[in-house]
Amino acid sequence: MKKEEFLVWFIKFSGILEIFFGITIIAITPLMESLELPNFPFWEWSFGLSLAFMGFLLWFSSKDLERYMIIPVCSIIYRFILSGFELYFALTVPQLFPFLLSGAIYDIISPSLTIYLLQRSGYIFKRKLD
Repeated sequence: MKKEEFLVWFIKFSGILEIFFGITIIAITPLMESLELPNFPFWEWSFGLSLAFMGFLLWFSSKDLERYMIIPVCSIIYRFILSGFELYFALTVPQLFPFLLSGAIYDIISPSLTIYLLQRSGYIFKRKLD
């Protein structure tokens, strides 16, 4: 598999995974109730929908990465910021520690790998020879 083919596959896979995570978060209310954690279903729905739509946009961008590069870049920034919140709440909400720590690890590794693949395929950090 060529570098660019793997990059496109990875962007599609990441988008589908984000959609899955978004739908899962929408359905998390019963888990929150069973753990006796305060919850506000609007949070789960709004965050889940945001994540699902980000996933759809990421998947869509794989059709023409050069044209839609802003989408993977926004996704990278979004997930790096999100990982900080996940780590903070993993430490402050012990009942959700395994879920939030797993999410933070994913949200650090996946965008890091995306940056690496984008750079390796020549989409970002292009070097100009003078």
